[in-house]
Amino acid sequence: MDIQHLRSFKTIVEKGNFQDAASELNYSLSAISYQMQQLENEVKFPLFEKIGRRMVATEQSLKLIPHIKKIEDQIGQIRLLNSKSKKIEGSLTISVSDSILTYIIQPVLKEFIKKAPDVTLKLKVKNRYDIQKEVIRNEIDLGIHYQAFEYDKQIIVNEIKDFSIGIIASPDMAISERDFDTSNQTKNISIINNDPNAIYQIYFGEHLREKEIKLTGQTLEVWSIESTKQSVISNLGIACLPLFVVKNELNEGKVNEIPIKDFKRKITMITAQHSNKWISPAMELFLHLLKEQHLQ
Repeated sequence: MDIQHLRSFKTIVEKGNFQDAASELNYSLSAISYQMQQLENEVKFPLFEKIGRRMVATEQSLKLIPHIKKIEDQIGQIRLLNSKSKKIEGSLTISVSDSILTYIIQPVLKEFIKKAPDVTLKLKVKNRYDIQKEVIRNEIDLGIHYQAFEYDKQIIVNEIKDFSIGIIASPDMAISERDFDTSNQTKNISIINNDPNAIYQIYFGEHLREKEIKLTGQTLEVWSIESTKQSVISNLGIACLPLFVVKNELNEGKVNEIPIKDFKRKITMITAQHSNKWISPAMELFLHLLKEQHLQ
């Protein structure tokens, strides 16, 4: 079985179609189609089925993906045995939460690229649920997100740092509307969020339910930290956010943190990788730089 045929299949699945996969691998469309015919002859089951105008990977063929990734990891380890230099090569695929990528790991990425310029770094911005799924399915090298639940034993988790969260409002918001300590209230206030499933949104929702506080305004899902901040500055509503993302705005007085006596929550940034995942020199370097940054 040709490893390149397996890689081509994995690339088609990742790109979503034959044409983009062929471009990624510098093959002609006919060449990559021929490879899939050869691979189908070897595995003895259909790799794709036609749905409408699209060719979609069959449920059975998708089971090949973890095995292909494992083979690629093993080939990388074999190549290292014959490496006479200490140059770090290969690829590293990381899925990461928006706020962590934007505000936390930029210095780490800069240093990593400087130390390992020959590594192909693939970054995917995803929400917590999607990152967790990818880690569990062993589809990525590393996931970086805020901890929400315990992974099972097959996932290696490293806690990196705790961050405070808070409720953010415009300075123009009425003082009378800022009470989130008193129970049994109804407030005509809108909530603005970048991800309704973010752990800090869940924590704030729990606080509102425990206090029996009902918000009758809009729920504005803007799916961007920057859009969330600008919406709060414009006094469209309040937002629950990690405080580090609004550090500058707080210092400049563009937004205020609403003090809530019974709401003292923290979120924990973690890294997660499948125990079957080979810790390549590239991943080892990245993890070292990430931990080093937060020990300073």
